Amino acid sequence: MKNQKYRIYIAWGATAFITIVLSILFFFALFKIGELHAFSKLLSSILQPIIIGAALGYVLTPVYNRLRRFFRRGISTVVRKERLAGRLASGLSIALSLALVIFILYGMIAMVVPELVSSVMGIVGNYDVYYNKVADWFTEFMENDTIYAPYISSLLDSAGTHLNSWINNTILPNLKNYLVNLSLGVVQVLSVLLNLLIGLIVTAYLLGCKDTLCAQSKKLIYGCLKLSVANLLVSKFRYAHHVFGGFINGKILDSLIIGILCFIGCSLLQIPYAMLVSVIVGVTNVIPFFGPFIGAIPSGFLILLNNPLRALIFAVFILALQQFDGNILGPKILGDTTGLSSFWVLFSIL
Repeated sequence: MKNQKYRIYIAWGATAFITIVLSILFFFALFKIGELHAFSKLLSSILQPIIIGAALGYVLTPVYNRLRRFFRRGISTVVRKERLAGRLASGLSIALSLALVIFILYGMIAMVVPELVSSVMGIVGNYDVYYNKVADWFTEFMENDTIYAPYISSLLDSAGTHLNSWINNTILPNLKNYLVNLSLGVVQVLSVLLNLLIGLIVTAYLLGCKDTLCAQSKKLIYGCLKLSVANLLVSKFRYAHHVFGGFINGKILDSLIIGILCFIGCSLLQIPYAMLVSVIVGVTNVIPFFGPFIGAIPSGFLILLNNPLRALIFAVFILALQQFDGNILGPKILGDTTGLSSFWVLFSIL
């Protein structure tokens, strides 16, 4: 009876202590939000390689598991020691999974960079043609129009004055700062590449020890919680992993199909930069909701500089393609991979 009484007192004391601590933390977070935001940014920048490695490891887990099962069956017939066979299969699977990531990145760079360089060179080389076309159109318009031409002429004179003032008073005095920002941008790009390299190393370690980490996590959950609560928590984690992993796989498959369809459509419609545009549209389509706009707007602008009529055709084609993706293809693929009804996927998108 005394032990039960002491347990009640201890529970009440622990509850009061936790309540006080949480209240202090809430008060601190409320009045120190700026410091917390700066600390979170610093922490995220430090942990960026870990985050990249964990994300890549999670995406590559299905590939790694299939490769390991395949190599395990083949190696087990040659190597009799089960532990050694498992390590060899795991090492080969990790190497091939990372090689797949590197191959995809190299393929994207090999497709995008030459197209981008040729596009920029074409725009620079045809700059005088674009300028002469615009100048001829404007001259013809100013000669034939007697109503709006004076207003446009005065507007252009005012714009030229403001532009000259802006260049002399803003651009030139701050040119040193712009060069510094450009240098910082180059440093940030190199930092991202370094984080990506370290992230690949982290991915290799995580794939190699993921079974051990899962076992340790389960031991921690079952050691700290009741059996019923631990079973419920583990089942919820498994369900979340099934749905979220299915969503990622489905989104990647959906974006791959959209990229291929975009390339076929752009090739048939004779839209310039078909390969570059298709890669941009396919990659950005992985981003939910905003991805199609992020990929279509710069692609349309690039085509506009080359051929305005083709840019209009491209805009109509992308609109139709995104309607097909958002209303038919996306709900079907995501419904199959996540286990949800295609209707509810479409309902959530709408």
